[in-house]
Parts: sequence; structure tokens; C-alpha cells
Amino acid sequence: MEKREKIMLGVLAATVVVAGAMHFSTPSTLQAPGGPAAAQLNMDELTKSVEQAKLPSEKAYRIELLTDNATGDPFYAGQGGLSQEDDRGLSGGAAEIVYSGYLKIGQKILAVINGVEYALGDELAEGGYLVQAIDKNSVLLERTDGSTGRKFTKRVPLVEDDTDKIRIRVVKKR
Repeated sequence: MEKREKIMLGVLAATVVVAGAMHFSTPSTLQAPGGPAAAQLNMDELTKSVEQAKLPSEKAYRIELLTDNATGDPFYAGQGGLSQEDDRGLSGGAAEIVYSGYLKIGQKILAVINGVEYALGDELAEGGYLVQAIDKNSVLLERTDGSTGRKFTKRVPLVEDDTDKIRIRVVKKR
């Protein structure tokens, strides 16, 4: 055996001896100082401090949003890795998504996106987005990245076109 191997075996043996000593020297049952009454008091104090440490709703929402969109890959370096918004679908020559209005027919609401009417749950013709919510001021779209399985959402605001407005001009006859 080489000198290096002997040193490694010595360190391993010393580690096993120390671990065994620590394992067998600690008491098998731990009791709170002062008996069961003190343990109950400590538990009440712990419960009270946990109640006081609860997160405000906006912080809890942010953490929930981050955990829902978290990836299992710690080295994920994609654009907008922690962002809920997905701008990758709009760059690189892809068509822009334009929300130009909505229609309400009975109980059904349709969003006009790129000149086509879509209902809730419909998939857009381009980009692989699904319509998640329709509002008079915006539409919420969602798509799933096929390679990573992550969900991206995009809120598209209403864009009013000036050319669609009716212009009335009054002409006086003489």
C-alpha cells in the first residue's frame, strides 16, 4: 500500500470511531427541562411565534408563484428564469399578439386576438398559447414549454385601433 492509501484508511477508521462514540454516548430519550409541563409551555410559545411569523398575503402569493414556476434544474439559465411573463414567443420574427376587443354572446365571452375570436380554453393559431381569462381590458394567455414542461403566462392588454373609430363630420349647406 502506498502512503496516501494508509493515510486515507487511518482517517476513515478515526471517523468511524468518533461517530460510534457520539452515537452511544448521547441519551436515548430527551426530556425537556422541568418535565412535561415545561414541554407543553414550550410548545405553546412555539405555536404563538409561528402564528406571528406568518407571511402577508402578497408575499405568500409571490412565493407560491415562484414555486409553481420553479424548475428542477438548478442551472436553468433560460431568459426570464424566475419571471412569470414569457417574451420569447414575440422575439425572433414571431408574430405579435394583439388583443383588440371582446364579444359577449349570452353567457359566452369571446376575445378578438389577431382578428380571430377565441373562447376560454381555446388555443391560439400561433404560439401555442391557451386563453385562460378574458377581461375587457386584457386577456391572459398561457403556454407550456415542451422541452422543460414549465408554464408561461402572458397578459396582453387591450389595443384600440384609431382606424376603427367612426368619424362624423358636419358640413353646413349654404
